[in-house]
Amino acid sequence: KEDGKKRARDGDGWGAWGGYMAAKVQKLEDQFRSDATKEQQKDGTSSTLFNGIAIYVNGYTDPSAAELRRLMMLHGGQYHLYYSRSKTTHIIATNLTNAKIKELKGEKVVHPSWIVESIKAGHLLSYIPYQLYTKTSGAQRGLNFNNVCKSEDPLVGLGNTAEGL
Repeated sequence: KEDGKKRARDGDGWGAWGGYMAAKVQKLEDQFRSDATKEQQKDGTSSTLFNGIAIYVNGYTDPSAAELRRLMMLHGGQYHLYYSRSKTTHIIATNLTNAKIKELKGEKVVHPSWIVESIKAGHLLSYIPYQLYTKTSGAQRGLNFNNVCKSEDPLVGLGNTAEGL
């Protein structure tokens, strides 16, 4: 009974669980390798600095994700559009939510400057000084406002002016 849904045929590559996603990821990896060769020829400089390194960029970064992708192309690394715990070696980010910090516990989450500084140095630097959150920090720290204002200080607000401060 067909019940109106198209069924996957055996041997077409889509029938196995995750077949679509696996095919998509493979296509993106092939595309990256092809683009890397073109980028290296265009730029004229390349290295194997990030050989064996595969990054995933999480959120806004400076340099941008597109620039980090280009840098990985030029210097022998891999760039993942989708995070894979088994394939991604480093997550690049400038800020993460508490939930994301817990989710990525034990992973190498580093600031994008690790990539830029490694290229400047001409060799792969240790990621440890560039870790976004260290194991000792736990969660994001809160701000302590207790020592900022004293109770006897005049408050600047709707009824007060800053004159005389």
